[in-house]
Amino acid sequence: MGFLFHAFKTGNLPEIARNGLLIIDKRTELGAGRLGEYVNVTGNTVGNTFLACLEHANFEEVFADLRENSPLHKRMVEVADGPPSLTDAGALLALATEQLLAYLTARYDVTVLRGREIDKIRYLDSGGFEIDYHDVSDPTEVCTVSSDTVVMNLGGQQHVSEIDELCRGLRLPPPDENLRSYVSDDLLSLTTPQLIDEFARDLSQRETRHPKRITVIGGSHSAFTVVDRLAMELGSEGLDEIAVIHRSQVRLFFETVDEAHANSYEVDEENDVCPVTKRVNRAGGLRYRAFDIARSIMASGYIPGAKPRIELIEADSSDAARSRARECLEESIAVVHGAGYGPNMSILVDRWDLPISLQLGQGGVVSDRYGCPFDVNGNLVQGLFSFGLGSGFRPDEQIRRETGFEAAFRGRIYGVWAFHHDFGGRVMNGVLEALSTVPFERDTDIALDENEVIPDTSSASSL
Repeated sequence: MGFLFHAFKTGNLPEIARNGLLIIDKRTELGAGRLGEYVNVTGNTVGNTFLACLEHANFEEVFADLRENSPLHKRMVEVADGPPSLTDAGALLALATEQLLAYLTARYDVTVLRGREIDKIRYLDSGGFEIDYHDVSDPTEVCTVSSDTVVMNLGGQQHVSEIDELCRGLRLPPPDENLRSYVSDDLLSLTTPQLIDEFARDLSQRETRHPKRITVIGGSHSAFTVVDRLAMELGSEGLDEIAVIHRSQVRLFFETVDEAHANSYEVDEENDVCPVTKRVNRAGGLRYRAFDIARSIMASGYIPGAKPRIELIEADSSDAARSRARECLEESIAVVHGAGYGPNMSILVDRWDLPISLQLGQGGVVSDRYGCPFDVNGNLVQGLFSFGLGSGFRPDEQIRRETGFEAAFRGRIYGVWAFHHDFGGRVMNGVLEALSTVPFERDTDIALDENEVIPDTSSASSL
């Protein structure tokens, strides 16, 4: 939705929708993505970040009632300077999405198809695309729409099958095939009774050769958030230990170098400090609850109020650490993938329905500054744009210069604010440029929203 929000508030929506704008989504309720599914999870940014997505003079008419009368909006305002519940943040984005879509469909040639799943996106030699999709309640009836441009809103996804690859990357043997495996998103979406029930059998066994341990692979917010829930909610059920296997130093966020030093945190001022804001690990550091969890574990091996002992193992740091990581994996009752997300790709084919493979980098597709992806031969797929979690945006030199990121940060930028502002603007400019070169009018401009699992995208000529 960041793309649509940005196009509307900058006054470019009429041009983008001039030949029609179609939004296709697998879900029936739009705007929240996975944020609305997490249980007992706080955000890693302040409430103002989400509220700022609704602030613009052009939004006054659209969101006036929401700001004045919504209890949800009031709750978010109350925590504006601190991290909100992700459930509330997701619900606010969903409410705003529905209000904006209602406004757009009443005034422009905008169509929203809910509960539709993309089968494939066909890239035509003559330019443009054909999109095959079906109703999720009837997969046998496939519909096709043609479009000048496509914006794939790539949801992020984790697969338990990636755990073996993560282990190989750490030079560890893959876990035993009988070891139960999870991804952090699935566990974070469970209620407390569901989480307890998931591990009840293993935790209820009285006599075990080893401590009852769960191993988490990863060192990001998702890893420490799942560690938090496991420790707080399973400690009284019999969980003894949690091992956190990570590749490199656990990075913490601090407002200043002096604050980091006061917390006995070692800072590489050349690589860890943002040159614009002077903050430590501004992009890659743990914040808020994840920060508190990690710092407490680093100091004591425990989370305050939780029973399980927690061990941090930087597997690449030494042979001894790698040996300990191997031992923990072998003696665990379960392993959890908490090492970030990959792109949730739709199926892209050529006019003969042969697959077109896109270049993939760490965490997403490889694209130009407008989000236009490259295929494996290094050619841009003209008219196609990636957006959202799993898209190809990294902090390029312009972003580093204007916004600021520490030199050590090599990841992708996933923040909601960035999608509604910087990256929403980039993709919008790419779409407008693509539409300006279209020599004829096709059926519509396409908007795709894919925040679900596997094949999901949208169709029309711009979104």
